[in-house]
Amino acid sequence: MSISGSSVRVEGHAIISSDGMIAAADGTMPDQLKVDADWQLFQAALDRSALVVLGRLGHLRHPNPGRRRLVLTRTVTDLVADAADPLATLWNPGGLDLAEVLRRLGISEGTVAVTGGTGVFDLAIPHYDSFVLSEVRGLEIPGGIPCFSTDHPRFVLPGAGLGPTDMHAIAPGVVQTSWTRDARVAPGSC
Repeated sequence: MSISGSSVRVEGHAIISSDGMIAAADGTMPDQLKVDADWQLFQAALDRSALVVLGRLGHLRHPNPGRRRLVLTRTVTDLVADAADPLATLWNPGGLDLAEVLRRLGISEGTVAVTGGTGVFDLAIPHYDSFVLSEVRGLEIPGGIPCFSTDHPRFVLPGAGLGPTDMHAIAPGVVQTSWTRDARVAPGSC
């Protein structure tokens, strides 16, 4: 449990290129990152979540299919209901920390699914209990948008105290790895 005072689990989800990118430089997702098997697993995980955390652009680009959302944006002071989506709440992370946001939203158990973009993934680094990472092997996106701003997820996640616990091919050339918090690994020790 990474959020004190709750039994909430924080789980990241991303599909990346071999060089750690989640999108092209213009923010669009290349067709090679649109993998049906990954999409189905991703949607099922979001359906099981108590809350989906994403950035403003992702929220605007992908209509909400009826899930409760927390949308990171600097257009509000701290926490405000989204007038355009009754299941969404806008959050300025500079105004409130995640534990207080969850308390105010009444979420004290279940999974909080973090779906990106880069700033959202970065913000959640100290909170991840797990991270489901799909990688399209052999695909590079030069100049693309990275999953994490500091390095490839294979280096960021161990630095945050997570280790690979399960890896399997979900489609030709696509490997999904589950990273989980290991109490024996101190953050930054890898």
